[in-house]
Amino acid sequence: MSFFSRRRRSADAPTLDDEAVLVIDQYALPFRSPHWYGHANYHVRVFRPEKAPKPVVVMGDLDNDPVASITNKCPEVTVIVAHLVLGRPGVHPTRLEDHARWLTYYAAHGPMAEMFREVYDFEVVPGYRPPLVKLRNRGLRREEAEDLVGGALARWQQQDYTVAGLQRRGVRVMRVHPAGTGE
Repeated sequence: MSFFSRRRRSADAPTLDDEAVLVIDQYALPFRSPHWYGHANYHVRVFRPEKAPKPVVVMGDLDNDPVASITNKCPEVTVIVAHLVLGRPGVHPTRLEDHARWLTYYAAHGPMAEMFREVYDFEVVPGYRPPLVKLRNRGLRREEAEDLVGGALARWQQQDYTVAGLQRRGVRVMRVHPAGTGE
């Protein structure tokens, strides 16, 4: 069960089940930089391709502090997405791949081209409380990412990829506070 309504786009677009902006309070993340204050902003899209056994989740940085980049926070954000967006509270980090395929997206920024990465092999590092998770990832070409989701993906420029910009397009904003993470 998800907090977000199912949305359907044009016939050539992939089936988009959920779309949201997560505005995550720094205290909702177990590991954070002591120099990072405020909120991290991520765009989450959940696709359910007809022939895929599980959903494909695309998570992207919004135009915010790079300390809170999805690169640095992917394991923690993925657990929050599994809980609040996919309706899988309490999923152990090593079981995240059972519930979805996980992609990170980096919008084009100046001379830097957009980038997609598939995240896999979530592994808990022993001796940390809360659990510290490391992962592997591999780069994907746009065509590979579109094959996974079952259709064309929107292109973004980093400066247009903001909470306000997505909200104007009708994307729901969800504010995540420590109590909302299930931990």
